Amino acid sequence: MYNRVSDAGYIDMNDETGVMQSLDERYYLNEVYPRLRLPLSEAYPLVRLDSEAGYHSLRSHPLLMLVALTGTGKTTTLGCLKRILGASGMGVIPSRRELADWIALPMMQTLIGEETLPVADRVRRFAYTRSFAERVPGGMAAVFSWLYLADSFSDLVIAEGIRGDNEIRHALTRFPAWRIVELTLDPLTRLRRLSERRDRFDRAAGAADLSFLPGELRAEARAMLEAGAIDSKAIAIMAAEVENYGLYPFSEGDRFANYHRIVADERRPDEVAREVAAIVEASANAQS
Repeated sequence: MYNRVSDAGYIDMNDETGVMQSLDERYYLNEVYPRLRLPLSEAYPLVRLDSEAGYHSLRSHPLLMLVALTGTGKTTTLGCLKRILGASGMGVIPSRRELADWIALPMMQTLIGEETLPVADRVRRFAYTRSFAERVPGGMAAVFSWLYLADSFSDLVIAEGIRGDNEIRHALTRFPAWRIVELTLDPLTRLRRLSERRDRFDRAAGAADLSFLPGELRAEARAMLEAGAIDSKAIAIMAAEVENYGLYPFSEGDRFANYHRIVADERRPDEVAREVAAIVEASANAQS
């Protein structure tokens, strides 16, 4: 008989060490998934959340994961990449945002007794995903590995979705079939882009506290704020993201052959996309 505690991937809180409960996909499938009506099979017919004959775990499938912090230009780069490569390998699996909406956020809401409702405020979303990462080793990288892909699809999957050193390290060390391509951009440029764009998830409230920036950038950021080049919403979003994922790219990239970093400063998205396309082609050739 299924036991909600012992069979759901729990590690009980230890009063002496303060170790937090650790959860895995069994908790999600047993406690959360039955409450939801997800459009997974309609939107992604090649993907399942539970194992079945004719499907294999995404953790063993060749995957190129594009990684970037908010405002770096990942979505625009992916659009350019699709024009270069066509649709092959893209849109096969859900995005990070979808998996956060379908798995990470409702999992945390269920755990603390909240209703499983959508969350649009980006700072609140960061808080949920931070709590999720504290309980699920690997955070969203682990969530991607919970997916099962139809055996009929054997091509390289191209996706976006993990962030921060912990998620990147988890993917690189545990899923050798995956290749990580991280885009980086100067923090002040990202602040400016965040202030200019109108993404429906770019909702955040908070004081314009620039203390998350290194000292050498604060004076320039303060001048940009006073001139109206950046706004408090962008500052609140980036501050929350820094708390979760840091400010700078993965520091251990040189240790991993399946990690690539692309500096996007002063480069057009189509130029960045062409460099990613070259990595995709090399990955596809290696796979064949």
